[in-house]
Amino acid sequence: MPASAEALQVRHDLLEWYDRNHRDFPWRRRHDPYAVLVSEVMLQQTQASRVVDRFVRFMDRFPTADALAAAPTAAVLAEWSGLGYNRRALALPRAAAIVARDGWPPDVAGLERLPGVGPYTARAVASLAFGVPIGVVDTNVRRWLLRRFGGADAPAALQERADALAAPGTGPAIAAWTHASMEFGAAICRSRNPRCDACPVADGCPSRGAAVAVPVPRQPALQGSDRAVRGAMLRQLAVAAGHALSETAARERIGADLDGERWERILAGLERDGLLHRRGGTVALGAATIGR
Repeated sequence: MPASAEALQVRHDLLEWYDRNHRDFPWRRRHDPYAVLVSEVMLQQTQASRVVDRFVRFMDRFPTADALAAAPTAAVLAEWSGLGYNRRALALPRAAAIVARDGWPPDVAGLERLPGVGPYTARAVASLAFGVPIGVVDTNVRRWLLRRFGGADAPAALQERADALAAPGTGPAIAAWTHASMEFGAAICRSRNPRCDACPVADGCPSRGAAVAVPVPRQPALQGSDRAVRGAMLRQLAVAAGHALSETAARERIGADLDGERWERILAGLERDGLLHRRGGTVALGAATIGR
């Protein structure tokens, strides 16, 4: 799908708006693929404001793919604690190990084969780190593409539209467009209360002043759920001496109100996912290793 004259004008106007108004996140100052990958994995289903300090800390602790690949799992999980979706913290070192051994994949398909890297993240790394002029479609981009251009709410159609908008980019404009397309959806064409009065592409927009909600899948309620208990357990282990607690202490702090069957199910699930292991009445962060 070649970009229409209207789409090219939208692209031009959004790039000008981004140049004047973008937020200065620390990952936007980095273009090396490792930093881009870390930031994009952290930003999956996590607000940018929550990631700012954690990204800087993580990069200070594990500054290269080699450093992350060599780090103990417990140390990585402890540094990740509080960001949620902790299996991301297990996949990221595995991806780093492949990169440290083989180098960075040369194309989007290769990036997508890295552990924990899906189509969106692969395209983000390709465009931001390697200068590949392709579109990225996250929740924010999907929303504004549908509102501004209409069309089918289908992944293939949206990706085709995003690719057409990204294709004219060269040099620094490639990364700028990727950031601009996501920033616009997050800051202006928001899910609730879109800021049509401040929109740089409002002229000709069919949704101006009447933007409808674009539905997204919702996570089940967190409070009281197994997911909440899992998160509490990992946070406690992250700050405990040696990243370990006796199972009795863990139960008193986290699971005192849980029946034995549910407590066992949660611990078994965490153990199966490689997020903790049990040994001699102790619960420790990370999977068990050979020799323990």
